[in-house]
Order: sequence, then structure tokens, then C-alpha cells
Amino acid sequence: MNRFYYYKYPSEEVMKSPIEAFLDWYKSLPVPHRQEIAAFIMQFNPGFEVADAFDFENLVARFEEKLKSYTDDKFFGVGASLALRASVEFLFMRKRGSREGWQETKVFLQNAKERFAEEGQDFMVENAEKLLREMPFKEEQWIATSEKWKALLAGEFSDEYIDHWWSRG
Repeated sequence: MNRFYYYKYPSEEVMKSPIEAFLDWYKSLPVPHRQEIAAFIMQFNPGFEVADAFDFENLVARFEEKLKSYTDDKFFGVGASLALRASVEFLFMRKRGSREGWQETKVFLQNAKERFAEEGQDFMVENAEKLLREMPFKEEQWIATSEKWKALLAGEFSDEYIDHWWSRG
């Protein structure tokens, strides 16, 4: 029994590429998440030309364009899918995708704020306070992004799906 989603065409069944599935997931995210993911992926992964990773105005479009170039290429499609999966998991989901990760960040920021206060670094104290105030909203956003990520991993970004897509002539 095949549990994957297929597009039905009159003469053939065409699977969505894992990269297309990733792009669908990616485009569903809040803009700040898309910008951050694009910046980190482009900096940490070979094959992404980064002129200015902090040119957020053009970053998302360049990232999406690069990924689209892999949608029909089995070799690059599989390689990029596996690299994306590992990178997103390592750089984002393992901390931001869990309540425990957010609790660790909160403790870190509280400790940093205290240290900055002891050192008389008022500007840094204000920054830490701002980040702590923003945390509940950001936590909820990232938890929602993590749930979408888990759904993608269970479907069109799973080993089984990628293997099936790869092996289809």
C-alpha cells in the first residue's frame, strides 16, 4: 500500500519532488523564519552562492530560486533534501522546536542579563530584557513551525518518500 500523495495525470502518476515539498513547507512559514532559515542554510551548506546573507530583501527569493533548480535533478534533489533536513533539524528544530529548548534559552538570557547588570552594561541588559519579553511569542511561532516540520518529515521529506522519489526512473 502506497501512503504518499501523488498528482494524478491522465497518462501517468507524478510525485512531487522532496524539494518541492520542502518549498511548500518553507513558504508556509512566517517571514522572519524564512529569512533566518535561508541565511543559515546558505552560510552552512556548500553550493549556495552567498553574496550577502544578510540582504534579507533578496535572500528568500535567492534561496527559493536555488532550491527550485534542484527539483528535477535526482542527484542534486536527493543531496539537497538530505542536507536541508539535517541542517534545519540541527540549526533550528532541536532547540527552537521544543519547550525545553526555549526554557534553556530563557535561563541563558536571564543569566546573561544578570551578568551584564553586574558589569554595568546597560545596553546589553536592555537587549536581554527585550529578548525575554519577545520570547513567549517567538516560542509559540517556532513550536508551530516545528509541528509543520514534523509533518513534512513524516511525509514528503521522509527517508521512504525520498527513496521512492529517487528510484522512480
